[in-house]
Amino acid sequence: MSVLVAVNYPAPIPVGHLVEVTEYEDVRPERKRRGAGLGEAFQHPVLLDVDTGIRFMNHVHASAGANGGNAHRPNRYPPTPRPELPVNRVWRGRVLACALVYVEALSTQHTTLELEPDPPA
Repeated sequence: MSVLVAVNYPAPIPVGHLVEVTEYEDVRPERKRRGAGLGEAFQHPVLLDVDTGIRFMNHVHASAGANGGNAHRPNRYPPTPRPELPVNRVWRGRVLACALVYVEALSTQHTTLELEPDPPA
């Protein structure tokens, strides 16, 4: 059975590629878990295209600071997520379909991947 994975960043991964999905834990105290937790790492999985080695992340995975910067100087994000983020689950799947949608109000692209989970080795 296929699984839909949606992320709020562009992740153009071709059909047939193997993807590693890293999901993070919600570390907020129980009494504060009622809100959506926008801007928290647990809301956004990290995607690794195993076939190309390209990792797709949200800002919150790469930096504990504010999501900022400008068009003149690039942020020097690390190529891997912050090591202090607690991982909840890592799983793999093959891409069956990939859609990127431009969200005009946010001036960004969102991605939906349909993945066929890969059985663990």
